[in-house]
Amino acid sequence: MSTFTAVLVCAGSSTRMGGTDKIFANIAGDPVIAHTLISCQKSEKITDIVIVSKPENKQRLLDIADKYITKPVSFCEGGTTRTHSVLNGVLIAKGDYVAIMDGARPLVLSSDIDNTCLEAKKHGAAALGIQMTDTVKKYDDNGFITATVNREELVRIQTPQIFKRSEFLPLLKDAVDNNLTFTDDCQIYEYHKKRVKIVHANNSNMKITHSVDLATAARQIIGMPRLGHGYDVHRLTEGRDLILCGEKIDFELGLLGHSDADVATHALMDALLGAAALGDIGKLFPDTADEFKDISSLILLKRVIEKINQDYVFGNCDITIIAQKPKLLPHIGNMRKNIANTLNCDISQVNIKATTEERLGFTGSLEGISSHAVCTVFKKD
Repeated sequence: MSTFTAVLVCAGSSTRMGGTDKIFANIAGDPVIAHTLISCQKSEKITDIVIVSKPENKQRLLDIADKYITKPVSFCEGGTTRTHSVLNGVLIAKGDYVAIMDGARPLVLSSDIDNTCLEAKKHGAAALGIQMTDTVKKYDDNGFITATVNREELVRIQTPQIFKRSEFLPLLKDAVDNNLTFTDDCQIYEYHKKRVKIVHANNSNMKITHSVDLATAARQIIGMPRLGHGYDVHRLTEGRDLILCGEKIDFELGLLGHSDADVATHALMDALLGAAALGDIGKLFPDTADEFKDISSLILLKRVIEKINQDYVFGNCDITIIAQKPKLLPHIGNMRKNIANTLNCDISQVNIKATTEERLGFTGSLEGISSHAVCTVFKKD
């Protein structure tokens, strides 16, 4: 049975990412390289992996691989050119075939990897590509169209590009020894008049090049958001602490409830549960249960987000607190920190604002405080 080693090329400078090393950039909560590794892990054909990168990245990359996958992983240092980096990886690869892959293509499907492996075994070399759908024009030095190119003959090349190692290795050595420059690995075969079979990809296996690409990739990975809305109200009374978003606020009145009556956190919990279609807090934390008597709502929020995280990724939330008094603006910063820390998310994902109802209604007459919350979550694969 033939074996296939994935050679992940990650030795670039990421100059178009504004100084951020793109393989470590975050997409949907995980590094770019982790998504690529996971696709190799899911592949039925890939037997082991070689990561080619800068020496200072070695331990970090091996730690990521250890966290996300179980297939054997080796590391080698990149070269002065991309072709030199590929050669270094192929030299230590153990497989009969080498699947050269960009580490910064996090959307590659394991099925596309496997299909390309099968075609490489049949033909000696195969590469993944996307059929052109746009009309393509040639133009002259003055910017005028000179011809229309037949798009049926064109493909946007991607990775993996897979070759029989025993045939590919001497060609790589020759390219490096003679300082030949190639933008992809298929060009080496083309240079030697060898054929590479094209395998049509099942999705847009984009390469992360600019920072804006991270958001585009994230949308493809996590899909469309699920929205949730929550609303809660509690009566104001004497002899109780006023707790809002986990923050104790100095005021002569507090909120009445079975727990700490944190009306804003309750609204947020209902929004999260609603987005995931998991009912409401009354179902999870009934006010007849002694274990929830005077409990901090942040503890309950932590339980809710742990439940949400089983199947979903938290996106963001927006909380509106409706209270005539007290003035809440000085407390908003700490409230956001409390919620972000409990959700284990960045504070930029949490927005909290306060308003009055111009002395109208039960909030205007200081009978109570109400809160609305909306949030987004994304379904995990």
